[in-house]
Amino acid sequence: MRASRVAITCCALLACCGQASGQAEFRVYEEHPRIFLDPARLTRLSKEVDRESLRWRALRAHVDAGTVFPEQPLVDALRFQVEGSAAAAERAVEWSRQLAEDGIATASDLRLAALVYDWCHPRFGAAAKAAVRDAMAGAVSEVLPQASLDPGLLRAAILASISLAGDWAGSEAALSELLGTHWESEIRPSLERGGLSDDGADLIAILETSLTVRRNLDTDLLRPAAQALAALVRTRLLGYYPLDIETSEGLARRPSRFGTDEELASVQAPLYRIADMLLVAYESNLREFQFLQGLVHDDHYLLRSPMAVPYEFLWVNPYLPGLTPQSAPMLAHDPVRGRLYARLGWQRPSTWIGYAHGRLQVLAGDELSASEDFDSLPPMFFPDAAVVPVVPPARVVLSWPGGRGGAPETAAIYFIGLQEGETYSLRVGGRDARLVQAGKGGIFVLRTDANSRKRDRIDLRNKVRLELRPTLKPTDPGRPRPSLKR
Repeated sequence: MRASRVAITCCALLACCGQASGQAEFRVYEEHPRIFLDPARLTRLSKEVDRESLRWRALRAHVDAGTVFPEQPLVDALRFQVEGSAAAAERAVEWSRQLAEDGIATASDLRLAALVYDWCHPRFGAAAKAAVRDAMAGAVSEVLPQASLDPGLLRAAILASISLAGDWAGSEAALSELLGTHWESEIRPSLERGGLSDDGADLIAILETSLTVRRNLDTDLLRPAAQALAALVRTRLLGYYPLDIETSEGLARRPSRFGTDEELASVQAPLYRIADMLLVAYESNLREFQFLQGLVHDDHYLLRSPMAVPYEFLWVNPYLPGLTPQSAPMLAHDPVRGRLYARLGWQRPSTWIGYAHGRLQVLAGDELSASEDFDSLPPMFFPDAAVVPVVPPARVVLSWPGGRGGAPETAAIYFIGLQEGETYSLRVGGRDARLVQAGKGGIFVLRTDANSRKRDRIDLRNKVRLELRPTLKPTDPGRPRPSLKR
């Protein structure tokens, strides 16, 4: 069995990398439950029930109060798995049987049906199993020929196909189409470019899909986008304002992407937290992810609402070691998406900046300002970096401000406000000018190395004069362009 599974896995990996010449096999051998509840997680959750952990008590309080959850079938099926509630399982099975009778009309219903079918599989009678199986298989079959699938619909179809494996003969072919065609042509390219990560619901869908596929098909869908994912996580901590927001879900960190739109921020903040939980569930060993785990562990932000509390219980592992966010770097640059975030300290109030899409936000105390005009903005200094808003041609004199402590020998200088992909002539002090290129988002990073030759160092303990000018276009007559150096 193991040898066969390895062979199938190799075929699947070749297909995902675009190297297989024939029809690849996407065959599931895992027993139920297959979705989210791998043996280690299921064992931990069952122990959480036994010891009445904080998150289980939060979920159980709603159950005891008779709360109707927005995703009631998920909660019922989860209770069957972690506490063995036969009554909860029967409710979930009946819901799915009724859904099959009425017809599966939405991606949300298909996802929930997949979870119930998987988690409550032993509780289905023959008639109910056949009805739900056929309804789910029909829904997936209707999805396959569509020209493009959004992350939520693709997730639902993939989860349903994995849940039905062994009961539906079309499961393998459906997974081949969903993963080998739709994911490869629609999702993967966007992920590699840094897309599909700003919307909380999209990111949740992608992570739920990736976790499920990795477990059941031994295929890491996010590996090709590893650089973009690591860059996302590096900026995740600093991408929140150092101001909290009260939402219907509870106290939440406020994503800076939504600016002063508190209504949109309130809707997205809980989704951002759930996505943070999933990012840690996906990867807990890398340093960037360990800082995120420390952020997730802060119980001040535990979501207790009927919508979010099941995910708090499902995803947050209180035993997983993490690093305190206060020990994380206080400047983070995402070169894939062209963003930069920084703060002076973790104590509130603290000065915070965020630069994305050509717009600079500055939060000083409780005052938030935003600007797209950088003509009169001064340089800003952070523990080991200077951020310089510029509109070339520009002359800038940098000197580490007094009272900020000694200037670091290896400080980086971040120029923001440039034209993405454009080349500029940069002169540092009296040295010869060299050509540099603005990266994604119009950001150029000038780094200094204490081990470099003395004449090549940039020492902010003294004044540093910088001159940045646009270069001649290739069509401009007059002189040849010098070679490009980064």
